[in-house]
Parts: sequence; structure tokens; C-alpha cells
Amino acid sequence: MEPNIFVNYRDWLEQQKMPKGKKAALVAAMTLFSENGFDGTSTVDVAKAAGISQATIFKYFHTKQDLMLAVVRPVMAHFFPQYRDEFFAGIAKQKTLTTMVHFMVTDRYAFIKGNEEAVKIIAMELMTNADVRQLFGKLVSDNDFDFLGELLQYFRETGELRDDIEAADLVRIMAGQLIGYLVQSNYAPFLLHGQEKDLQLMTEQIVRTIKK
Repeated sequence: MEPNIFVNYRDWLEQQKMPKGKKAALVAAMTLFSENGFDGTSTVDVAKAAGISQATIFKYFHTKQDLMLAVVRPVMAHFFPQYRDEFFAGIAKQKTLTTMVHFMVTDRYAFIKGNEEAVKIIAMELMTNADVRQLFGKLVSDNDFDFLGELLQYFRETGELRDDIEAADLVRIMAGQLIGYLVQSNYAPFLLHGQEKDLQLMTEQIVRTIKK
């Protein structure tokens, strides 16, 4: 049986059994961290936006860092889809490396757009926050994550993938391109050509990197 599909953080949070004050803190933190940055947001700001006391925040989260990690961790964990059967059925229909990459870029871009606030936080904190980098590193190196092994096998079956490309490389390359595009769309939109063309260009860049 497929697990509940993680579409976006807000919907996922609504389904979680936790006190309303804790949920309110997480939603407010995600909004403020994405708008003003982690360093530019205080727990007082979060408490005010959430309609709770600062003491309530520290009841559920020991530090502001813990609060931020509680926002980004579920999104990172679901960067690769949990609806395995549906996703791999789509992958299996792609017969070339290019169409396979394009399918995955398009699918995961939809996920990123649905979680834009959290992904903006991840993109900003990857540059400066050791805990966020460690979480990302675990994502791309966890050998128990069967999804990556299955995905790599599909890519290998095209006969076009470079022999030295491993599952972790695919994650880094695709995630880097997608997150970079999101940052660009927010801070330098004048460089974009339109979503369809940009995703095609991204596909071509990834294929040039991983193809024999």
C-alpha cells in the first residue's frame, strides 16, 4: 500500500497529530524564515505571527534552530517522492536518458513549487548552516533509501548514463539545478525564459553532465 502522499508541507502538517500552538509556530516560522531569512527572524516575531507566546515556542522547540529544522526536515525527506508505484510507472515509460531526466525534473519542480517557502529556507541555509548541510548529505548518501537504487537502475538501463555516476550524484545534480532555479526565479526573474523553456534547458544541462 502506498503511504500518504506528501504534496506540500502545509497539508502534511494539517494531518499531523500535534497541539495547535505547535502547528501555528511551524507555519509562522516557515513564512517568516522564507521572507526575512533565518537570521532576520526572531522567536518573538514567530510567536507574534502565530498568535502564541514565546514560551510556547520554547516548550516545543528548544532553540530557533530546532524550529527551523522542524520545517525543512520533512521537505528534505520527501524530496524524492513517496508514491513509488505511480512515479516509477512514469519513469518506466521514458525510453531515453533525456526523456527520463525531463520527467523527473518536471515532477520534482512541481514538488518544489508546492513547497516553495520551505525550499527557499533550505537553499539559503545550505550555504551557511552545518545542520542543514548534514541533513542534505544524509539524504544523498543513505544507502538504505531503496528509492535511489531503483532510480539509478532505470537510468542505467538506458545505456546512456556515465559509468561513474552514482545515485548520490543524480541527487546532487538534479537538486542543485532545481533549487538554483527556484532561487533565480525569486531573485533574478529577468534571467528566466518561461517555465517550459527553462525546464527544458535544465534537462539539457543535466543530460550533458551525466551522459556518456
